[in-house]
Amino acid sequence: MPPVEPIEQSAPSPVSNNWYLLSVRSKKRELFLKYLELAITQNKLEEIILEVKVPQDSVYEDIVLLNLSNFKTAYTYLHKVECFQNIERKPLQSAQVSRMLAGK
Repeated sequence: MPPVEPIEQSAPSPVSNNWYLLSVRSKKRELFLKYLELAITQNKLEEIILEVKVPQDSVYEDIVLLNLSNFKTAYTYLHKVECFQNIERKPLQSAQVSRMLAGK
């Protein structure tokens, strides 16, 4: 009988494709990103805010995409970040995220 191999070979991060659309105050995205990075570091939010993406197309100049593991917990921190305006409560579909990041 062959040896049983563990299912998790490389311990991937939790499978989460929960991308949320976050809007910031007009022309303040770069400032928001600096404050967000600071908040993530200070509050150890790496397991809640999994990834941050910035669409390059100018249509999305006040938009940030966040991959969150827990919306409620993330929101308690996000709404305190300087220049935060709003975050959609429903995650985006993968196709929408891809379109926004492709810049088309």
